[in-house]
Amino acid sequence: MKALIAATTILCSSAVMAQDCNMNIKGHMTLNHSNLTLKLDDNRSLLLDGHSARLNGNAMNLDADQLYLLNSYHQKVETLAPKVANLALDAVSLANEGINRAFNELLGEDNDLVADLSAEIENLRGKLTTEFYAQDGSIRFDSARFEDGEFLGEDFEKEFEQRIESLVQRSMGSLMIALGKEMLFSGGDMKAFEARMESFGAQLEADMEAKADDIEAKAEVLCVDLRALDRLESEINDEIPALANLDMIKVSASSQSM
Repeated sequence: MKALIAATTILCSSAVMAQDCNMNIKGHMTLNHSNLTLKLDDNRSLLLDGHSARLNGNAMNLDADQLYLLNSYHQKVETLAPKVANLALDAVSLANEGINRAFNELLGEDNDLVADLSAEIENLRGKLTTEFYAQDGSIRFDSARFEDGEFLGEDFEKEFEQRIESLVQRSMGSLMIALGKEMLFSGGDMKAFEARMESFGAQLEADMEAKADDIEAKAEVLCVDLRALDRLESEINDEIPALANLDMIKVSASSQSM
């Protein structure tokens, strides 16, 4: 059963970003058609479009350096949003590949379980896509869609795992029949079957880990970018008195990485 175990462990790659660093969004942040709106702790609203800044609808009186800081903040958020989206989508695709290969090996090609699993994963992928991309293809983001301000954290991973576990449980009959057929065709030689599955599982795990390493490398770069955004907020706090309470992004090392 090593092949099944290997495929299941690939689900953890969906939370690869959370393993490297935890990002929490305090308050409400939206990005829509290049307009970035931040709801500050005191209920004031800051609108950035990459060229100007408006606080509660009024243009802010800023010098060149202050405006540069806010334009940089806008640019960083606009650049990071698709990176986060693509990282999550890559992880979902990797999980789909691992699961498909594992169950196809056990149940044969074009089995109903793989079709159902793929449909569930594609539904999740579609949900992620609509969270980050508008119909016209432009990037968008609304922090209100993420509970407790946590960005693609445990809730996302749990939903992913629950969907897969539910389908596997409903398909245990098919799995047991497949195991029975393997034993029958191998003349009852369970050791030969286990040896074949061990070999397949080892190869699958190696292939998936290599691809997961690529995703993790992207996550590490993303984490560095997020920390830079967090530091930029602190700089804005110091340089722009009217935004001394701007504190939307919090990045911390996860317990797994410490």
